[in-house]
Parts: sequence; structure tokens; C-alpha cells
Amino acid sequence: MPASWEAISAVASLITAAVIAATAITAIVQIRHLRTANQLSAALSLYSEMDEPDLRKARTFVQTGLEERMQDPVFREELLSGKFDRDVHLEIKLGNYWEKFGLLMRTGLLDKKLFLDWGTGACLRAWQSLREVTRALRVGTPETWRDFEYLARLSARHLNAARRHPLRQPKWQEGFEEFEIREAAAER
Repeated sequence: MPASWEAISAVASLITAAVIAATAITAIVQIRHLRTANQLSAALSLYSEMDEPDLRKARTFVQTGLEERMQDPVFREELLSGKFDRDVHLEIKLGNYWEKFGLLMRTGLLDKKLFLDWGTGACLRAWQSLREVTRALRVGTPETWRDFEYLARLSARHLNAARRHPLRQPKWQEGFEEFEIREAAAER
């Protein structure tokens, strides 16, 4: 019995719908891959920025000289007024770096897990070191480094969760047991 035109048309419509659905699914998968690639590229760019000479100099200043400089009334007043030389106030570069990172995370342009597994410790150390600077800057501009603070709060939450649920390391393969690192406290 020959097929009717209606049956042929219905089959053709189903095949067309299946092709369109498969194309849409493929497009969604490709978009996810592209988004992941873009996030990885942004993260790698930010990670490499951490080792650029200017930012390294700023990190060293914050770790070794900021606390003493904050005792200087002129240095502190420059922060309070918002009128400062960025070549003198190197701490601003470090805070702005973490602010940029926080903005990308808060807006979803950077994957939280990707950052939190890498940068939690460095972010919290920077936030701790820059709290007094942040307080001074917020006198004139209350929203200063809000995304840096967001990032520091996420980092603290992540660190607490990691302490409660530490990463389970696989056992060393036979013959590699000497690679084990024993806890310093256990060896005393």
C-alpha cells in the first residue's frame, strides 16, 4: 500500500524536528565548552598577573612595609582623603588586583571553584593585610573594594569547609611510599 502524502509529510516533519533538536543540543554543548575555555583563559591571565613585577613589588611592600607606613600620619591622611600617589601607595595595586578578581567572580565571569581551590590563602592574607587601608579608603568611598571583600568572605567560607572535609588523597602506589610527606608535628 503506497504511503499517503500526509504520512510522508509527518515523517519529514519529525526528521526535521530531530535534526533541529540535535543541532540545538550540539550548540549548547559548544557554548558550555567555549564558556569554560574563556573562564580558564581569564583565570590563567589573572594568575600570571600575580607574578608580574609591579604586583610582586606591591605584594612585598604589603607584607614587609605597609604596617610601619600606616603609622605615618601623612601616609594615612593620603588614604583618608583619597589623594595619593600610586607609586608611593603600592598597596592600592594589590587591592585593585583582588577587586578585579572579585568582580569577575561575583558576576559569574569566573568560576568560583576554579578560584577557590587556587587562591583562597593568598586572598585572605591580602585582605588581612589591607583591612586598615580599606577602612581608611572607605571613609571617603564606602564601596571601595567591595568585590575584594566578597572574595575574601567566599575564601573564608571555602577554607572552613575544606578544614571540615579535607581532600582525601589516594594511597601511594607500591614502590613510591617514600614520597609520603609526614606531618611535622607527628615527627617531633
